[in-house]
This record gives sequence, C-alpha cells and structure tokens, in this order.
Amino acid sequence: MDLTISRNINKIELSVYRKPTNANITIQYTSNRLWDHKRAAFTHYINRALTLPITEQARTQESESICNIAQQNGFPIKVIQNIKEKEIAKQKRRPTRKNEEKTEQTNNKKWVIFTYQSPLIRKVTNLFKNTGIGIAFRASNTIYQQLVQKIGNKNPSGIYEIKCNTCGMNYVGQTGRPIITRHKEHIRYIKITRHQRMQYIQSVPGGMCQTSGGCSLC
Repeated sequence: MDLTISRNINKIELSVYRKPTNANITIQYTSNRLWDHKRAAFTHYINRALTLPITEQARTQESESICNIAQQNGFPIKVIQNIKEKEIAKQKRRPTRKNEEKTEQTNNKKWVIFTYQSPLIRKVTNLFKNTGIGIAFRASNTIYQQLVQKIGNKNPSGIYEIKCNTCGMNYVGQTGRPIITRHKEHIRYIKITRHQRMQYIQSVPGGMCQTSGGCSLC
C-alpha cells in the first residue's frame, strides 16, 4: 500500500504512494499535545523513506514532500532535519546485548496512563523513570470530544404528564423509577383492563369519558 511500482524496459522502479485524496494533515506543531505524538507521523514518513527500496530520485521527492507537509502543519524544517538525523543514527547502530536487555525490560514494564495537560506533566512522570513503570499519555482534548455531544440521561425519573388521545385530559404522575418503565406499566394496564373499563363507562351515565372506545387514562 505504500509503494508505486513502475515497470520500465530494463527494470522496475519503486516510489512512495499517496492517495489523491490525501490532505497531508497531521497534529499541528503549536497544538497542546505530547511531543512524541506530534512527531510520530514524521518519524514514520522519514523511516519509510529511508527503509523502502525506492530509487534515489524517489527518495529525494519524498523528502521534499515531507518538508511540505511539515510546513503545512507549522513544523520548522530544522525540526524535521533533526528527526531525520536521529532516524539515520538509529539505523546505523547495530543491535547489542545491552539493547536486547533494555528491550526485555521494556516488555516487562507495567504501564500507567496520564492525561497530558501541558509540558509540566513531565516533571511528575520523570519520577517514575527507574521504577519499572512505563508512562503513556492521552490527550485531554480530542476531535471526538469536540464533534460528539455528551449524551445525558435519556430515561430519567421524576414528574411526567400523559395526555389521553380520546378525551384530551392529562394525567400527571411522579415516579422514582425510570419514566419509560412507568409508561410501560400504563400501557400494560390499559391493555389488561380495557374491556372491563369500556363496559363500566358505557353502563354509567355521565361517566368521565362518554366515548365508545373508552379513555386510556380515565
């Protein structure tokens, strides 16, 4: 999915593929987010450009694309260059016994989640460096929180009013249970006693409801 394969007469050339609908949007440089989160996209882009078996021309074009994406999202070019230098240094380093032991220790860590409010949170999390506890951060302000309204209690208790569709009278009641539960009880009562109430209403002159179908609330 990351490659464009072009077949020439003598060889096959590879380059990085991007969808036509790609908007080149990442977390803004000035966003109040953890730096590890903000640089993650560019670390991926740079690492992909360095490791994929693409041509030098394609690698140069990809570097230019990464710089354009960075500028579009407010990142200084110097920051991108620093990330690139660190990724190149990582690839040059060979695995050592010390690195393997460090990886094993990382896998055995217990992780704790902190909500990232500002860079000051690092002063707290740095206290856990040598404790065998890993720190993960989550954002305090996400797109989901902005776009989705918090759903309140759709089935509260309290005072309710039901209007009779037959005679137009209103019934006001109060319950400490969910209102939908009380409403179902009203409906069940109507279904069970409809026949008896219809006979009673029709037999008593001047009843509360003089309709042939009977009142659902009277």
